[in-house]
Amino acid sequence: MKIILLVPFHERGYEKLSSYLERTLHSAHLPIPVELCKNTMLARHVPSGLSSYIRVWRPVLEILSTRGGINCYLTLSQVEKSIETSIKLIGLVLKAKIFEKIDLNEWMSVLPDKIEPLTPSEWSGILVVDRFTEYCVLLKRNISFDYASQLEKFIPTPLDLLLLVKNRFLDWSCDLRAIIKWAVKYYGEYIITSRDLTEAYDKLKRSGEYVDMVRKCASNEDFQYYFT
Repeated sequence: MKIILLVPFHERGYEKLSSYLERTLHSAHLPIPVELCKNTMLARHVPSGLSSYIRVWRPVLEILSTRGGINCYLTLSQVEKSIETSIKLIGLVLKAKIFEKIDLNEWMSVLPDKIEPLTPSEWSGILVVDRFTEYCVLLKRNISFDYASQLEKFIPTPLDLLLLVKNRFLDWSCDLRAIIKWAVKYYGEYIITSRDLTEAYDKLKRSGEYVDMVRKCASNEDFQYYFT
């Protein structure tokens, strides 16, 4: 049995994942650095830039010593690269908010030219995916699996949309600045003013304006499923 389990990357998502893993007998493959899975004590000594990741991962890290059959497939260096990109994007978000100016080329230049697949191509049991972009990469690679399930509603963030458009995984019929404006709103308002990532993600999901934009501009029919 090969199952893909979609889990939003936020605190509530991983709390639900922890409960799910305690109930299932299937082996599981998680998007957490192997270094932390082998030695959870490292979570106390990671660089400060990783603190928000540790906060999200913590419910699952806490059950690793009592729950067998769990494998991790990321590395700390891969997460650190993601953080480097995020720092550059935060700079652009601040620039857009302060000067009310968006340079499309500048935004697209900080994103990777190619999305490198992070998930294993072969697995048994449950493959947990917590980024919409990574799920699209899986589908693009035509990797066979029995079925995919959402632990809770799973939608792309504005950053996911930008990455998918740049790498031609998503046909976008509108001005890309529409996505960037939502990136500025999500990272520069929702996340900053929310208690945690869960609340910020919920605001994004509830935004009729954001949902309408994706429905209108994303040409891929299968993409529309996540916004119904």
